[in-house]
Amino acid sequence: MLELKNKIYKKKIGAYSLYISSEETNLPKSLILSYYKALLKGLRENFPNKEEIFKKIGRNQANLIKFSFSPNIYKQLKSLKGNPISRVHLELFKEFYAAYDVFQPNVEISILDVDPKGQKAVYRFKNSIFLDDDDLYIYHIYLMTGITQSILERELEEDVICKVENYHISDDRKDSYFDVSIVIGNND
Repeated sequence: MLELKNKIYKKKIGAYSLYISSEETNLPKSLILSYYKALLKGLRENFPNKEEIFKKIGRNQANLIKFSFSPNIYKQLKSLKGNPISRVHLELFKEFYAAYDVFQPNVEISILDVDPKGQKAVYRFKNSIFLDDDDLYIYHIYLMTGITQSILERELEEDVICKVENYHISDDRKDSYFDVSIVIGNND
């Protein structure tokens, strides 16, 4: 009956039949990542020096992607509203980011700088799979800054600016990094 309703499909393996859900697929992360990297490479080659356009695309993507944050993260995000950035909030961003950058949950994030007014923070990202030995996949970072900016604006109900400040690519991934700043509210 499920097969007739196209809820499952059958795959014959020798004398056995394997029934697989039609609604959910479990593709290997390595396959999805290779497709995504190929797309980023093609975008970079065909649209060079268009970083801000890809940040804008990321902002638009944030409205379509179904993120699932834990209730704890939502609660902590709500507590940010109207308050200057504190060390607790800065640490929260590191947890929050890993919840929606599915390609690199193990990226290392450290806090480089916090301005005295408590509205701007600069983060360093290391161990990124998009900074192997060239900048062909750098548009991922711009897409993610757009997504980050859009999510924070929506959740904090404040103006947010998220931008790539700097990046360094080395032959050894552990020496490569990119720096991202986040400004919440008016930073005059």
